[in-house]
Amino acid sequence: MPNLDLIGYCGVDCSACTDYTGGKCPSCRESTWEPGDECKPIACCKEREIMCCGACAEFPCGMMREFYEESEGHRRAYELMKTFGRQG
Repeated sequence: MPNLDLIGYCGVDCSACTDYTGGKCPSCRESTWEPGDECKPIACCKEREIMCCGACAEFPCGMMREFYEESEGHRRAYELMKTFGRQG
């Protein structure tokens, strides 16, 4: 099972994120978000009370299909979330 301390709710590798600097990350899991300010995967996972998108029965939903096509990093996140879902 992937180490969720190192990935976002969406499956993006935190160390590949532009906010990850000097080995420190604001972490979407640890940050305090104002309602409506967090990204869609964070809001959705919190609402469904799941650890990540890969744990969702609807994975990948329509919203996340678009997200996972946006970049190479997001495509890697999709592959990771597929792995998580198979182990859950």
